[in-house]
Amino acid sequence: MENFNQPYLEKYTGKASRHKCPKCGDAHSFAYYLDGNTGQVIDKNVGRCNHESGCGYHYTPKQFFIDNPVEKERFVVPVQIKPKQQPKRETSYIPFQYVEKSVSYNSSFIYFLCGLFDRYSLESPTIEKLMQDYALGATKDGSIIYWQIDTKGKVRTGKVMKYDPHTGHRIKSGGGINWIHSIMKRQDLLPEDFNLVQCLFGEHLLRMYPDKVVALVESEKSALIASGVYPDYIWLATGGKSQLSIDKLKVLKGRTVIMFPDVDGFEYWSNKAKEVETIGCKVVVSDLLEKNATDEDRENKIDLADWLIRTLSTDVKEVRKELSEAEKTLQIMTGANPALQMLIDTFNLELVA
Repeated sequence: MENFNQPYLEKYTGKASRHKCPKCGDAHSFAYYLDGNTGQVIDKNVGRCNHESGCGYHYTPKQFFIDNPVEKERFVVPVQIKPKQQPKRETSYIPFQYVEKSVSYNSSFIYFLCGLFDRYSLESPTIEKLMQDYALGATKDGSIIYWQIDTKGKVRTGKVMKYDPHTGHRIKSGGGINWIHSIMKRQDLLPEDFNLVQCLFGEHLLRMYPDKVVALVESEKSALIASGVYPDYIWLATGGKSQLSIDKLKVLKGRTVIMFPDVDGFEYWSNKAKEVETIGCKVVVSDLLEKNATDEDRENKIDLADWLIRTLSTDVKEVRKELSEAEKTLQIMTGANPALQMLIDTFNLELVA
């Protein structure tokens, strides 16, 4: 029987490795699928857009070959000898000194947070705790650095993002998201074969707070704002919907985990929650946005950060408390951790069976 290598998504090696999306038109958001045997681009429409929520375009090789059966013949190259399996590459790390050098209040997002939390100054306990817990950095142009530090205290990378200091909205023009490991590679501070394996944003807090309930969100922004409002929980961020993988979430084994999907991700996260339970977690999914989002909210694809910002700006400290039948079964869990009940009441949580 002949063996064939499967197609794969083009690995990110810089801006040149991301292309114009056929759907949304973004010039640097589209990853091509490459033929597994030759490395050729299968077709310029076959690939995945990075803007999962805003665009969601994903045209797989399988779908392409079903639509274009003749094209498949061009890529059928048999592998006569099965290649020797390559040893698993070790995860690469960034020296911690770069985190220490970058720590700074001088980012536009920290400026925004200072205005959000009761008009606190930089010396406020809320801002200081966020800085200390998450080791937030800043670049010279005022972008924030969200460092990814794992449970062993090792630095995987840092995500660089810029925000409007008055609205807290991300500034997408002028380059969008950048990555510290990519910047350092361009400066010859890291080797070209640097092997990035991402971890959860805030993952290092699991060791610092072994008894706290974990609250999981998609964006780093949501994690920070929610942590400022509800500091009794460890707020972690996946960094994106596609980053909600079991490999990344294995560090949560044995923890109680509350998941807060964006308004367009409730069904997807609910399905993932069932997988997370298989690694020994007690998992609850919040339907706060699913139940309360308006049509405009859904169109704007709001997340927990948007909801909290709106709540804080109107000085509303609590939302309507509604317990479903499924929520009542969580009393067993809250007996061991009474603080969990407050979060259940506030965010309309549902147990994943």
